[in-house]
Formats: sequence, structure tokens, C-alpha cells
Amino acid sequence: MSKSRAQKAALNTITGAVSEVVIMVCGLILPRLIIGQYGSAYNGITASAKQFLSAISFFNLGIAGTTRVALYRSLADGDLKKTSGIVKATELHMCKVGLVLAVYVLGLAVLYPLFVDTGYGWLDVALLILAAGITNFGSYFFGTTYQAFLSADQSVYISNIFLTVAVILNTVVSVILIRMKFSIQVVKLASAGVMFLKPLLQNIYVSRKYKLDKKAQPDRSALAMRKDVMAHSVANIIHDHTDMVVLTIFAGVKVVSVYSVYNLIMNALKKMQSVFTSGTEAIFGSMWAKQELDKMRKVLKYYEYVVAIFVSVVFSASLVMILPFISLYTKKVTDEEYILPMYAFVIILAQMFYCFRAPYLTMVQGVGRYKETKKGAYAEAGINLGLSVLLVQFYGIVGVAIGTLVANIFRTCQYALYIEKKIMPRGIMNAVWRIVWALANVAIVYFSSSWLLGSLAYQSWGKWVLGGFITVFIAVAVTLITSFIFYKNDLGEIWKIGKTMIKKKLGRKKK
Repeated sequence: MSKSRAQKAALNTITGAVSEVVIMVCGLILPRLIIGQYGSAYNGITASAKQFLSAISFFNLGIAGTTRVALYRSLADGDLKKTSGIVKATELHMCKVGLVLAVYVLGLAVLYPLFVDTGYGWLDVALLILAAGITNFGSYFFGTTYQAFLSADQSVYISNIFLTVAVILNTVVSVILIRMKFSIQVVKLASAGVMFLKPLLQNIYVSRKYKLDKKAQPDRSALAMRKDVMAHSVANIIHDHTDMVVLTIFAGVKVVSVYSVYNLIMNALKKMQSVFTSGTEAIFGSMWAKQELDKMRKVLKYYEYVVAIFVSVVFSASLVMILPFISLYTKKVTDEEYILPMYAFVIILAQMFYCFRAPYLTMVQGVGRYKETKKGAYAEAGINLGLSVLLVQFYGIVGVAIGTLVANIFRTCQYALYIEKKIMPRGIMNAVWRIVWALANVAIVYFSSSWLLGSLAYQSWGKWVLGGFITVFIAVAVTLITSFIFYKNDLGEIWKIGKTMIKKKLGRKKK
């Protein structure tokens, strides 16, 4: 029996939450072991190479987003022939770019150690690049088509399950190899082999489950939006990788190692946020295809509110606990300074605004408005790159964080204004006040928790965990109190939706 939209959303959220917790925990284990076993420089090289290799997504030329948008309509209509044609066209396109991807990885492996001062031999660094490149190649080349299909079908939970298994297995294998004192190149090569399992299993599952016609005529017209989606992809790549690239060129690999440690937390926050965004684009896409505009307004309103709650609780706790975490995480590392209060503050603030944009980003992508918003994507990338290159000269790592903050604020505002003017007018000040409310909550929690905890969380991991529980408790209390004062109706509606979903779930279990 097919699952409803609500059931799929629940599964996406639950498996997404589990997956992101696993990724967050495993993501904290490996970098610390690498720093301890191989040093900050090797960790910096690994993190920097990973960012450069992530640019492989450029060669997808926006194909994933285009495929998703095209599939929303065919899946909503139950048109298997149309769906098969779209998937076939995507597969053929990815075969063509496969050679380009391979050349890119080989070129980066040759050139990176020549132009970046790493302190290690050319062959050692080149092998690291190649090992890391296998993972990226598998993710983008083999995983793009069916990842896009599962997203459009609101079945991201399948991908989440495969990813969780692969990440756990990868961590176990990597830890064993590090403890056995194998070289970092061997560790990364083994990791690449394990992570290749995710796209492989994903492809097998979709092929068997959905009975797509492998001999279908490719529907190339479905990919007509590719260039507009590509514009966003290119701009997003520049924006996402600016900090790492600028620091690699202007600051060196040890500073990149510092950035990568803080980025563990930023990535964890992004992953936690993605629990709420997973499958939401597909929901907006499906509603838009059926022109369910009233439902879209309601979903957007509650989505904004949930994101504001998330920022109020999670980001306030992160702001309080990040420096104690960094202090304990790098306690025995002495080759570089990792405790940077100003950088921690600016980068978390930047991440907050990245989170605030989520409802607007998913709606814009769900309705397929890539062409109309690509200028904003270019502007965001340009602001980040320009400010980062300028400010890194004066403020170092803090300068690139400022560039990211300003760019994120700009893009959040641009998306919100576009929806207000072109998709669903509803009063822009509603969005502004939710952001102000969330930031006020963060400020209250930060000052009250910092005053209450003092230096407690710096003393040991046990006291850090205790401090975290106290901070989260304060954050939840503050958010509930201020929510009851300013957003009582929204709080009540979210509570009703939650209770209804739980009752339905329990009802099915009894049957």
C-alpha cells in the first residue's frame, strides 16, 4: 500500500534525524583521530581537498534540481512513461559528464600539491586527493539520478537509511585502520570504497521498486530548465566553498584545520536543519503542481515558525557550548590556536541566517523558479567572495566569516521578498518579526546560560554534557514562554498537528 504525503514526511523526518545524529557523531570522531595521529596539517589538507572536490557538483550542471522539478508533475499524475523518460534522459546526461568528472579529479590530484604549500610530498598529497575523489565521484555521478528521483517522490527516507549504514560502517573501518597505524592515504581509500555503497544500493533499490522502463525514450525536454538550475548550482558552489578556498590560498593549511574543526559544528547544524527541510521541497512542488495555494500558505507559515523555534533552541545552545567544545576537542593539540571567540560568534550568526532562508529556498525550488532568482544567487556568491578576499587580509579567519554572514543575510532577504512579490503575497513583516523574535530568544538564552554556567562546561566532557542539558532546558523554557506570549495560535496549531500524527501512528499500530 502506498504511503500518504504525511506518512512520507514523517518517515523522512525520523530517518533524517537518525541519519544526521549518526553523521554528526561520526563526523566528530574521525577528524579528532586524524589530528591526533597525523597532525593539523594533514587534517587541513584532507578538509581542503574535500571542499575542492565538492566542486564536482558543478559538472552536474543543475541536473538534479531540473530532474526533481520535472518529476514532480509526472509523479503527481502517476505517468510512468513520462517518469521513465525523465529518468532515462538524466542517466544519459550523467554518462556524458562522467569523463569530465574523472578528468577533474585527476587534474586536481596533479595540481593541488603543486600550488598549495602543504609541507608534504607531491605523491602523498596526490594520493589523498584521488582517494577522496572516489567518494565524490560516486556521490555525484552514480547517485545523482536516483537521489533526485527519491527526493521528488518524497521518499528521501530510503536514501537516509542507506547513508546511515554507510557512515557507520565507514567510521568503524576508518577507526580500525587509524588505530592500526595505516597511512592516511590507505584510510581515505578504504573510506571511499565503503561510502560508494550508498549510491550503489540506492540505484538497485529504485530499479527494483519502481519498475521504471529502462528502454524508455529519453525525455530531453524535461531538462530544459538545466541552465537556470546550473546558475544556482555554480553560485552555491562559489558561496559554499569560498571560505575554505580563500583560507587555503591566503592563510595556509593549519588555519584551514582550525576552520574545519569549527565547520564540524556548522555542518552538524546544517544536517540538523535538513531534518526539517528533507522532503519539504517535494511537498511544495506537489502542491504547486495541483495549485493547492491555501495549503501552501499554511505550510509556509508553520514552516517559518518551526525554523524560528529551531534557531531559538539549537543555535542559542550552540553559541553557548561551542567554545567549551572546541577547548575540550583540541585539548592536547598545540601546533595551532583553536579558541577563537569572535570567529565562533560570527560564523554561528551566519549559520542562523542560512537556516532562516530554508522555508523560502525550498518553496522557490519546489515551484521551479530558478531562472527568476538566479541573479540573487550570483549576487550572494559575489558578496561572499569579494568580502572574504578583502577582509581576510585584515581579520584573517574572522574576515571570511563576515563575508559569509553578509552574503547569507542578503540571500535570505532576497528569497523572502521574491516570494512576497511573485508567488504568495502575505505581508513581509510577518517573516521579519519571526526572525527578530528568534534572535531575541538566542540573546536571552546566551547571556543567562553563560552567566549561570561560568567555566563549568570547559572542565570535562561530563560537565560539558551537563552544561549542554542545562542550556537546552533554558532555551526550551525561554522559547515556550516567548512563543506563548507572541505566537500562541501558531504554538497551538503545531501542538495539534503533532498530536494528530501521533494518534494516527498509534492507531495503525493497534490495527
